[in-house]
Amino acid sequence: MRMRPCAVGDNRGAPVADETIIVQPDELRTAAKEMDAVATSVHATVTTLYETLSRLGDPISVTETTANGVQTGTVSADASSNPPWGTDSYGKKFGSGAEGYTKTSVNLLQGGYDMASTLAEFAKGMHQAADGAGDTEDVSSSGFGSA
Repeated sequence: MRMRPCAVGDNRGAPVADETIIVQPDELRTAAKEMDAVATSVHATVTTLYETLSRLGDPISVTETTANGVQTGTVSADASSNPPWGTDSYGKKFGSGAEGYTKTSVNLLQGGYDMASTLAEFAKGMHQAADGAGDTEDVSSSGFGSA
């Protein structure tokens, strides 16, 4: 699908140059499927890491949710757990605080789940754009009597 030229502006909105935008719905759909696969892979990897750490006694928990067709996880520290490094002064020093293992672990896993969710949102938008461009092409083509 070829769309008419549009003005491309600088960050102040002033026109800089004319540019043609070409949308290939089938190629965009292919890219969206690949992006879906990457999102699924990242989510699975983060989930495997969480499950492995959990089996080792890591004091974290994940609540899996799905919103608008996108799966994600919310990570939190489990304060009532008995961490493998213990609860004595050395264990508390290692695991607690803003820079402790527990906070760092929660942040790392949450970042992984957030990345997977963002990739899935990108893929969803790519699918929608491909469908919209394809629909526009179909409507435009029918107007030229291609029946």
